[in-house]
Amino acid sequence: MGNLVSSIQEECLSSEAPSIRHSVLWMRVIAWLVFATALLNTLYYVLRTSNPVIRSDAWYFLDSFLSKAANGSLGLADFFVKRTSDDHAQPLLKVILLLEWRYFHLDFMVEAVAGVLAAAACAMILIGFVMTGRQDDALDNRRYLAWSVMCVLLFSLNAVGIWTWSLVAIGYVTVIPILLFMGAAWQAQHKRRYVALIAATLLLGIIADDSALITVVAVILALLLVAFCDRSQRSGIWRTIIVIGACLAVVRIGYSFAPMTGGASDSSISAQVSQLVGRLSAGDWWKWFVLPLSLPVVYEFPGRMISSWALWPIVRAVMVTFLLAAHVAFWWRAWRGRYNLPMFVAVCLMLLSYAWLAGILLVRVAYFGSDYLYQDRYIQLFQFNLVALLLMWAAASKLEPKTTSWRRTLFVVLPTIGCLVLLLVQIPLSYDGWQRRKYLPHYYQQMAIQIGQLAVDPANTEGCLPELVVCGWSLETRKQLVQFLRTNQLNVFSPTLQARYDYLPRLPAATATPPARPPASVSGNTHQ
Repeated sequence: MGNLVSSIQEECLSSEAPSIRHSVLWMRVIAWLVFATALLNTLYYVLRTSNPVIRSDAWYFLDSFLSKAANGSLGLADFFVKRTSDDHAQPLLKVILLLEWRYFHLDFMVEAVAGVLAAAACAMILIGFVMTGRQDDALDNRRYLAWSVMCVLLFSLNAVGIWTWSLVAIGYVTVIPILLFMGAAWQAQHKRRYVALIAATLLLGIIADDSALITVVAVILALLLVAFCDRSQRSGIWRTIIVIGACLAVVRIGYSFAPMTGGASDSSISAQVSQLVGRLSAGDWWKWFVLPLSLPVVYEFPGRMISSWALWPIVRAVMVTFLLAAHVAFWWRAWRGRYNLPMFVAVCLMLLSYAWLAGILLVRVAYFGSDYLYQDRYIQLFQFNLVALLLMWAAASKLEPKTTSWRRTLFVVLPTIGCLVLLLVQIPLSYDGWQRRKYLPHYYQQMAIQIGQLAVDPANTEGCLPELVVCGWSLETRKQLVQFLRTNQLNVFSPTLQARYDYLPRLPAATATPPARPPASVSGNTHQ
């Protein structure tokens, strides 16, 4: 972990070596300009476009968490409360939510800003991985190109729902401990130092909850693969795995005492698998691998990018074929290469992306159909298979001068073209995302108006927008939650937010005594 931090600091702060080639210097400058441009573009987009109105899961957190903070009964266990056994605890999100309530009048745009900053932190960690252990400058152009593409993927406006729904944007906060844990696992295996690994595993287990389980499985599988393919790395492999397992066991024991407002999950894994197998008869199983590969590149292409919709299936087929070939090359390299830090993290991320996809298939697609993969919030997870491919390419060693032309084309020319395409396609995607912005404030306004109507007549839920899940709850709970917002001048009832967002209606605040804590009895789960 110390080496990783040192590498990041060196990349950001050290003076340029006088012997560095001009081409590498220019590539470095361009890469940092790409990072800064993508970051500022997305940050400004979030500030102008992210939804500040309470929606979906936020109603549950208001019911079970913030109401306790308001009446002074909040305890440590409440940061780990879950609705059902397969829900996410999200303790760090609850900390941010607490800050939003305390200092920002429950403005959910703050979560989205935190998500942008977390994505920036992920980009900084990734450049530390990419540049760790480099021995010459000949491959630095490739490394900087790969990292710049990782940055535009993290900040892309390809699927704007990632940034307009704050609960999705904040998901990047969980990626930070995941990346740090992967780096710490490699350092522990390579250097035989375990303090950083213990800290990183505990941090991951506490923050990421169930995502920590699949991350640990992915890392252990990657460690076993390293030991199998690279004999020089076999020493101490079981010690590293035991340290990881012991730390995670401690965290999971603690989580077993976490409170739960609902009950156990209604379906078993066997039932989910059976349901998923039944979906095969629908004939659209091909979407299970085509969409996770293609959507992170282009989610919804603007009409100006492709002149005819009829051409889009052809373009997507070429794209998916190229990416499938890249995955084959990825595992060919993983099975035969000598491992380094970026290569190890690439394998971990690829296994993790497969696990995320498997979870979505079992929990969502099995019950809602293959088109559920089009949910733009899943693009945030799908994109990490591309990050893994880029890390593997950046970690590859220099080809020998006598390398055949077809191998050079396959391992150098085609990936370079792919990177340039991913960079250039962000321009129309970003433009299209900004064009869509003009339609969003009206929708947020309608949400706010309906919340105001619920404050007047909680029983009238006719025509409620889907994001107002509180409309489907009991009348008593709905009345108490809306009045809680109104009496405490939070969210759409806050004069500060009404002044900040000119599209919000001027809803009057109540003058009555704040209601008692609403009953935390809602067990609906709207975000997985």
